[in-house]
Amino acid sequence: MKSFLKKTLKVSFACFLVLALTLGIGVLLPKETYLQKEELFTNLLITGCNIVDVKNGRIIPHQQLLVQNGKIISIDSVITNLPRDLQVVEANGQYLMPSLWDMHVHTLSLSPQLHFPLLIAHGVTGIRDMGDGDSWISDIDDTSERDRTIWERQSQHENLLLPKIIESTSYHVEELEDTDTINFKIKVEELVQKLKARNESFVKVQLERAALPDYIFYELQHQAKKQQIPMLGHLSPNLDIDRVVDNGFKSIEHAWALIPHGVNEWVEKESDIAQKQYELEHQDSLKTQHVLRAIAASGVYYVPTHVTSNRKEYMAFDSDFNDNPNNVYTENVQLILWKLFQWVHTSGYSEETDLPVLKKYYERGLELTRLAQQNGVKLLAGTDALDINVHYGISLHEELGEMVKAGLSNAEALRTATSHAVEYYGLAEEYGSIEIGKKADFILLSKNPLEDIANTKAIEAVCYHNRWYGREDLEEMKSFVRQQAKSFSVSCSFVWNMIKRN
Repeated sequence: MKSFLKKTLKVSFACFLVLALTLGIGVLLPKETYLQKEELFTNLLITGCNIVDVKNGRIIPHQQLLVQNGKIISIDSVITNLPRDLQVVEANGQYLMPSLWDMHVHTLSLSPQLHFPLLIAHGVTGIRDMGDGDSWISDIDDTSERDRTIWERQSQHENLLLPKIIESTSYHVEELEDTDTINFKIKVEELVQKLKARNESFVKVQLERAALPDYIFYELQHQAKKQQIPMLGHLSPNLDIDRVVDNGFKSIEHAWALIPHGVNEWVEKESDIAQKQYELEHQDSLKTQHVLRAIAASGVYYVPTHVTSNRKEYMAFDSDFNDNPNNVYTENVQLILWKLFQWVHTSGYSEETDLPVLKKYYERGLELTRLAQQNGVKLLAGTDALDINVHYGISLHEELGEMVKAGLSNAEALRTATSHAVEYYGLAEEYGSIEIGKKADFILLSKNPLEDIANTKAIEAVCYHNRWYGREDLEEMKSFVRQQAKSFSVSCSFVWNMIKRN
């Protein structure tokens, strides 16, 4: 018996060493990055294009558009006095619209390999990073250089292809340890001071149910306002919406976080399905209207993230949903984790009795978006990319479809990923529409998105950073991500990053 145990230990140790060595080799292998196109244009003329006016929901037909030094300087049916050194694109009746923004994604240190080319290839040139790979570590005293800083340096000096990242965070506020009713003000002030010292773009609260006592949440708002750093994220049901929006909250994330606030008296149930059933049965139309009008009056934005919020639970039993052909763009270990999470979901729910509740909860999220639009709430398109069955760039087009399914017009849905996003950042003078004086940041479609929102997927070209990426360039970006997603080096690094976080 002792001999057998000895041999087993030796074999186990040898296997461990082999795995560790293999992992180490994979992590140390150099990673490929996708670079911006070398060919820049100084002057660009697009002829015969139909301009999609997202602000007014109309098509301006048969236009020429002239770009000089990265800015649109002329739009007309005929442009004369053209400059020399002119690159000409014949649109032949195709549709020109502003590039898209995904206002809720999560990045990883591997995003240059797995995410950024896929975003650009699908017309998404701007993102809001709601938590990078470091954010899951949640070490407030970590002073290491952030991924975003590294990427911006690589973009400037090494020509890395990088979407616009206006805001990002490397820390999620989920709980405050060693905090009580006496010391909480000091603890909260210290936390916000540290977040500001780390140059975090905002205070991101990552809450479910009553994750934080309400007095701590409100003190967080007070300190964030005092130290001039925006606060946004999840809302737990123990909070009073009127007080939240009055104290300053930049954007509310996820339909599942807003649905409970349509209940007059929220009661916590033992199981998730019982909780959803209770909230559905106790939705109050007057309370919901009051909440949405308070959000609208305070200028708080709402990001429902329908492609993940509630939908992944409702679709957990759907084999087509789980075996999405776009999974070729997802790293293999992440795919395994997705399947594990879906198995947990399906084993926790009864398809016969619980699926109708999950469907109604998902549909209530869509209904809330329609009501939010009707009550003047500014909506933003976001996908929560990194979550189950969400694919960078691709899923934003699905989210626009969800917005239309909720009851928005095609033009209203487009605004959630264009003009509303740039208004959120105060960048409406530079981005968000095809107008003279705006930056040349747009996509060319073969079909009219005002006729069918799915036509946003029919991308022929992307204009970004004084570069024209045609269909072949975009296919090359997609091919790069497919290769990287299945590469040995990237998989080893993905596993190593998970180990480091734990």
